[in-house]
Amino acid sequence: MANIEPVQIVEVDIDYCTLTYGTGLCTAVLGTTGVRKCFNTFGTCQAKAAFDKGTKTLKFITPTASVPKNDTYFPALTSVSAFSTSVNIGGANPTLGALGKRGKVSVSLKDFAYHDRYLDKYQPERVSGTAQTDEGGYDPATRGSFFTKLKSRFPFYAGRSLRVVDGYVDGGVFTELQTRNFIITNMVGPDDSGNVRIEAKDVLTLAEKKSATAPIASRGELLTDVDVGLVSFDLTPAGIGANYPASGTAVVGSEVVTYTRSVDTITFTGRAQYNTEEKEHKAGDTFQECIVYTNQLINEVVEDLLTNYTDIPASFFPTADWAEEVQRWAPTLRLDTVIAEPTSVADLLGELAVLGVSIWWDDVNQKIRIAVTKPIDLNQTTYNLTDDANIKKISQEDRDEDRLTQIHFYTVQADPTAGLKDKSNYDRIRVTVDVEAEQENSYNDTRIREIFCRWLNLGNDTSTRLRTIRLLNKLNASPKHFKIKLDAKDIAISLTDVLYVESRVITDDTGKPIPTYLEVTQKTEPVAGHEVDITAQAYLYEGNYGYIMANTANTYGSATDLEKETGAYISDTAGVIFTDDPYIII
Repeated sequence: MANIEPVQIVEVDIDYCTLTYGTGLCTAVLGTTGVRKCFNTFGTCQAKAAFDKGTKTLKFITPTASVPKNDTYFPALTSVSAFSTSVNIGGANPTLGALGKRGKVSVSLKDFAYHDRYLDKYQPERVSGTAQTDEGGYDPATRGSFFTKLKSRFPFYAGRSLRVVDGYVDGGVFTELQTRNFIITNMVGPDDSGNVRIEAKDVLTLAEKKSATAPIASRGELLTDVDVGLVSFDLTPAGIGANYPASGTAVVGSEVVTYTRSVDTITFTGRAQYNTEEKEHKAGDTFQECIVYTNQLINEVVEDLLTNYTDIPASFFPTADWAEEVQRWAPTLRLDTVIAEPTSVADLLGELAVLGVSIWWDDVNQKIRIAVTKPIDLNQTTYNLTDDANIKKISQEDRDEDRLTQIHFYTVQADPTAGLKDKSNYDRIRVTVDVEAEQENSYNDTRIREIFCRWLNLGNDTSTRLRTIRLLNKLNASPKHFKIKLDAKDIAISLTDVLYVESRVITDDTGKPIPTYLEVTQKTEPVAGHEVDITAQAYLYEGNYGYIMANTANTYGSATDLEKETGAYISDTAGVIFTDDPYIII
């Protein structure tokens, strides 16, 4: 009988040219373009214009594990750090960061001597000496080590894919159970003891890169001075106009303008736009393209930012899921803004959190997820957890430092070129106060959170009112967070999942346990595949919520159970018709 052995594998993708040195499209010539043949990486390429990027995957496994058959594995893996990731649900936690904390992992490996047969297409020629002109043949296994050679040949590892694969080997056959996907951020070592560490974060890290800005920094400059009243001028350097659209919106200094373009010639179609002032500008001033969003849905803005201003592959964008979520729960929330200077995409996405939007990386399903803060949906999976059946350990923490009594929400940005957090740059402020919480017999203090929102320049007062009320209702008492340790069978639980928890630490004033809905904000696996640590917060919406139905739906008296569960019925007097709890309107 075959032995089934749990196995963890770390996979690293490196860019590897599909061409053969000096053959076909490759124009490299030994002795002319270089004294030795390349190693099929861009760092060693001698004909970079012809480089044809493919992928070679390095698979690392622990030396004690049963090695799967029919593939190449390197027994160099010593450990994989605890995995942890978090999400700031609806922007409720100001200390967490608007996009939460990036999921990250640290992989420890041991360096080793290596003969290069898997990595070097021309390894036999290195031995014979026909792959180089500066020396005769040599034995690659006696030169350097696996990781010293890898880092020299492949210096551009940052941003490449790393996967942590959990599974088992049975009779030499590997079966995958779960794969987590990351982006490499750093490779440390090898040190003099041969220790190597590869650090990686989740895919949203690519939205935090310095180059991931929206708009992209423009490089065109004014060729001549532009006076007040001037209609047309040229950009420099010559040909830079090709980097601008045929028409658009731009900013020069602190003046926003609209324009059309022909080659390098700019013609203004409007000056002093968006409450800015028409001014004189000097030769050499930057002509910076702006981004204008008008009456856009949240999912449309997120898709545009990720698609056009980051290197994140579009395969990670479940746009149909995003549209379905937003159309169901935020169809009237329309975004309107002008982004006048290059701004981190991560910061822009994070700004949307205050509108009740959560954005996070689903590392197992390899998707970026969007969720609108909402009541529990009928189609939403809920995990039932109890002290007896699931919970190995649970504790409660009241975070009084996060408690609020007032929210000051600033909207309708007056000048898109002025400071984002400048109070004088907003035309509207909504102040929402929990008077009872500030009273002497309650908390007897004032806690204010100021929110500056550039995205509601249409003056969407309804969205502002609802957002401030919901956020204050969530934070007007010390927010409760729960830390729960679960067994391996519950590892499927992920960020934003809903838990229905019945535990001795959650009771009413008589000490009776109260089943409570919680929402997962952080997940950590100290030992992958064995235990999972969950941090969860109280669910925002508790009660009987319903969804407005079509006029053709049944009346309450003849409604099906499904219609009562998913729909909403309104009575002029609470409890007159309803046999269960009345519906709550949000």
